[in-house]
Amino acid sequence: MVKKYYTSVVRVKGSKKYKMVPVKSSEPIAQDLFIECSKVISRIYLGVPIESGDEVCSNILNTGVDIITTRSIEN
Repeated sequence: MVKKYYTSVVRVKGSKKYKMVPVKSSEPIAQDLFIECSKVISRIYLGVPIESGDEVCSNILNTGVDIITTRSIEN
């Protein structure tokens, strides 16, 4: 089972400059879970302000791994 860091983007509401914010897993997860992670992430919207390192989803798919933002976004 190959484990890698999962990266994606989450939609942002309330920012005129940015529509998406990059996110990543806090730890490597099994690569065969990437599609299921994408399905979960696609349903999430974040409001501004967003700080780098904010938790977007805790314990995604019961893996014990969190999804966190990798960029800060102001209003």
